Amino acid sequence: MADPRGDVRATVATMQARCMIRGVDFSDFQQLSAKVASWNDWWDQWTAMGERYLALADRYRAEGWKESAGSARVRAGVAFHFGKSMAVEDDARYRELTKRSVEAVTTGLRLLDPTFERIEVPFDGHRVVGNLRRPQGVERPPLALLVPGTDSVKEEFPQWEEEFLARGIATLSMDGPGQGEVGFELLIRHDYERPVGALLDAVAGRNDLDLSRIAVAGASLGGYYAIRAAAFEPRITAVLANGGPWSLADAWSGFSPLYVAKYTWNLGGGSLETARQRAGCMTLEGVADHVAVPALVIFGTADALLDADRHGRRTASEMPKGELWMFEGGNHGVSNFAAEHLGPGADWLLTHM
Repeated sequence: MADPRGDVRATVATMQARCMIRGVDFSDFQQLSAKVASWNDWWDQWTAMGERYLALADRYRAEGWKESAGSARVRAGVAFHFGKSMAVEDDARYRELTKRSVEAVTTGLRLLDPTFERIEVPFDGHRVVGNLRRPQGVERPPLALLVPGTDSVKEEFPQWEEEFLARGIATLSMDGPGQGEVGFELLIRHDYERPVGALLDAVAGRNDLDLSRIAVAGASLGGYYAIRAAAFEPRITAVLANGGPWSLADAWSGFSPLYVAKYTWNLGGGSLETARQRAGCMTLEGVADHVAVPALVIFGTADALLDADRHGRRTASEMPKGELWMFEGGNHGVSNFAAEHLGPGADWLLTHM
């Protein structure tokens, strides 16, 4: 009987470019690809990769090589994240790898970056969480909030953060409802400006950030979240949305069984009916035209999840200051043209925020 999650080999092939831009070593990915023939292999091989890097981190730390130990721990955390990112059928293991990913990246960044801070903010009876990093040598840097999508988390972003830090921009990578460790308690919700506002409240009044210049950048469903935040959170001064949907309900018919399973869990709490009903609230209709700040939409014509015209072009055209970077042959998230939008996207935000 076919696995309802689809062909794991196809998922491996689809994930390659994304894994590369998030810091997975190409040789590691090649070796993993050769060993993954089932979804159990997916879990096992990513976990083994993470454990290997944790062992290396301990060895480097014993030698006094702090930076090497930090880098190895971050690599371990990224591996644990990808191990659980595409599955929800084993809740205990999902939670275990999430916690291991959070711990590894947190301890790794503490070794690598003296500015690193973990920020936890009460929200709806639980909390939202962010990783704050500041560029060294910049007294009051502007701030970019980095927002994950459906199967992404803040632990996936250390490499992306470096693009902003190199340009003198502080980063606050967040987990909101339905994402990473926060997703244990809170389901995905449409009004993402609320958790964004909670984190901005937590950093308000700091004199080591220029809070008159705050950008928000999101990938995949995070692109929807970023635009929603820019529409209703007045502290946002520029927005970048990469591969976000115009309407989640509109996109539903094109989702693979794997994505339907994830939304059933993260949006519907296990109920497909509830997930589809709540997806109807996740639309930029009546939202995009409220975005008064400069807005960049990045999209690929070969996006397998979202139609480039119905979602990418429409989103850009509906925002008063919308700009579109459309990549011919670009995949979902345009990870196959990373050099042409990751750093340049950070440049664009710095120019416009």
